Amino acid sequence: MRARTKRRWLDLPAPKSIAPPVEPEPVRDELLTRRVFLLRSAMVLGFGAVLAKLGFMQLRERPRYQQAAQGSMVRFEPLRAPRGLILDRNGEVLARNRRSWTVWLVPADLPEDEAERQLVRQQLITALALDDLVVVHRPALPLGHEREILDQLAALLGTSGSEVAGTVFGAPKDQQYVIVREKLRPAEARALAEDVKRLPGVHVLNRFDYVLLAAPGSAVPVALAEDVPRELALTLAANPTALPGVRVTDDTLVREYPAGPEFSHILGYVGPITGEEYEAAGGDSPANPYRPDDRVGRGGVEQAMEEALRGQHGGRWVQVDARNVVVGELPERRRDPVPGLTVVLTIDATLQRAVTQALAEGIAAADRAAREQGRDPVGSGVAIVLDPRSGEVLALVSLPTYDNQRFIRGLSQAEYDALLNDPFHPLVNFAISGEFPPGSTVKPLLACAGLQEGVISTETTYTCRGSIRVPTVWDEQGGNTYVCWLATGHGAVSVLDGIAQSCNVFFYNVGAPGQVPEGGTEPLHYYIPGDPDKHYFEGLGIERIERYLRDVFGFGQPTGIELAGEADGLVPNPRWMFQTLREYWSVGDTINVSIGQGHLACTPLQLACALAAIANRGAYYRPRIVRELRDAAGQLVRRFEPELVRELAIAPEHLETVRRGMRRTVTDGTAKGKFVRTGDDIPIAGKTGTAEYGEAENGRYKKSHAWFAAFAPYDDPEVLVLVLIRDGGEGATFAVPVADRILATYFGRAP
Repeated sequence: MRARTKRRWLDLPAPKSIAPPVEPEPVRDELLTRRVFLLRSAMVLGFGAVLAKLGFMQLRERPRYQQAAQGSMVRFEPLRAPRGLILDRNGEVLARNRRSWTVWLVPADLPEDEAERQLVRQQLITALALDDLVVVHRPALPLGHEREILDQLAALLGTSGSEVAGTVFGAPKDQQYVIVREKLRPAEARALAEDVKRLPGVHVLNRFDYVLLAAPGSAVPVALAEDVPRELALTLAANPTALPGVRVTDDTLVREYPAGPEFSHILGYVGPITGEEYEAAGGDSPANPYRPDDRVGRGGVEQAMEEALRGQHGGRWVQVDARNVVVGELPERRRDPVPGLTVVLTIDATLQRAVTQALAEGIAAADRAAREQGRDPVGSGVAIVLDPRSGEVLALVSLPTYDNQRFIRGLSQAEYDALLNDPFHPLVNFAISGEFPPGSTVKPLLACAGLQEGVISTETTYTCRGSIRVPTVWDEQGGNTYVCWLATGHGAVSVLDGIAQSCNVFFYNVGAPGQVPEGGTEPLHYYIPGDPDKHYFEGLGIERIERYLRDVFGFGQPTGIELAGEADGLVPNPRWMFQTLREYWSVGDTINVSIGQGHLACTPLQLACALAAIANRGAYYRPRIVRELRDAAGQLVRRFEPELVRELAIAPEHLETVRRGMRRTVTDGTAKGKFVRTGDDIPIAGKTGTAEYGEAENGRYKKSHAWFAAFAPYDDPEVLVLVLIRDGGEGATFAVPVADRILATYFGRAP
């Protein structure tokens, strides 16, 4: 039998009592719910603000932060090419560069906080003494009333409305703010600031404010002040964090002209490139050799040789920190600038100064005489010295002159207006830009033409009794009287005497043609005082005169000298007269041209080149003022050789006849006994000229230019001198002594 098993019970611990759930208090539940809601709302708003800011930064502010981010890594800095030097033929420095400090403003880097920005503004205005300007905001001028506003502004500034309008509307089209007046005095600025409030679009601004308006938000540096004293520049550069948006550099090269104002018309000066010039050169294209803040040549050699002088800019990439401070450079990306070439001139600086002094004294003497005679004052003139063997210009002077260094420093409007309004026009280089009747100095050219064409010979003579009368077709007893400068006449005159004595009557015959006038029945003729017989003209006529003056002697066209601003001159003809003046040509016009008057006009340089070709027996050389180009190391790059333009279409024997006539001018003619400084041992040939113009009384004019040209030594000329004194009266009286002094200096005879 199976034994019975005794059951055992598992003793479990007694269960613990479970407390019933406690109901939450209603007030505490409401508080918890509100806190959660507020917390969640704050989180949503916070994240929303962050997202909005990020979106704003990504979309609207992206360019600025992108520039800032790039700027905090690397930045491009241009390396300016030094402009080439200009030297005289002996190595004297006429133009050079001086390194200077410039303060730049980067509008994009200025503080956003207005108070901080104003602090930077005030510090710069005070430290740099930034000037106040009158500025016109072109888009703000009332449509249809622009000229009215500008005329009112001109009245406030004491200038003409056309001048202000020319400045405003002559600026590049994309330039909204145009400076009309700079460097205002404090009292003037305060007064104008009140006055222009009634003129919409016109403002008086400090230069700092103008830069911000003209280049808003620009990341490109804009020059705020140039040629800053070194100590001040170093002070401003010492703590860049105190002046955010301001950069200071010492790589600006300021042009200097140490030789003085005597060379201003030859050299010209440099000035800021205009927007139109920058765009014409290529704008922002990498092929553009210029930067927007470059300076370019203005006038003279600086402009004519701009391409050689400017050089090639370089650049470097630098590393900067968050404060925009340079901490390093990427040398593999550096491109060094190439300096401009040195331009060596044909000018002799010592001779240039002596010629300037001699001409100034001649002008002063003519002025004293003019005032004593009750005539208008005399204050300007030209002197040219060139080598007829090569066309090299040894000296070229136009007075009055100006100080080209003042244009580098910057002129006030009042200073510039004074130059513009000077009655003797100091800004004009009369040697190449002035157009004057040559007077009797043209007679050797007419003699060459007459001899070559066979209308005269060495045996030809004409009778001079002080004048001739040329009748008209309808009035044989009347007509016009043409006088000689010597009222009593020269008697029987040959070509040699005609040149030496400068006889007008002889050259009336050389010029006036033997044709039958329109409506007439017999050829052109004239009467001599006391002689009832007719004397018939057999001269060149205007067509042949024009051909010789233009095609043989180079009148009516630039000579091609390496100077900017050369004028053409004028050789008149019937077509020009009708198209320009609506008048018909007459024999009287030909007669006037035959003695270098009437509408005929040339530059002094044109006349000098023509006479030099006669002096050297027929070779017309292009005048040159540049001798050679050298690189920065002084190595020769190019030498400018004499350029023979043409051989004169004049037979050698005719040239020799004219040369003998010019020699006789000095030995027995109008310049006899005038060369007291040079001496008789140096044979000189020359030609005087008195070019009358203006209103005539009894066939004689009230005003006249004094001319004289000479070459020496006569047999083998090495120098030609030409002198013009504007409104200076008779050439023999004032121009010849100037030439005497110049030749004496050239040959080492001056005391």
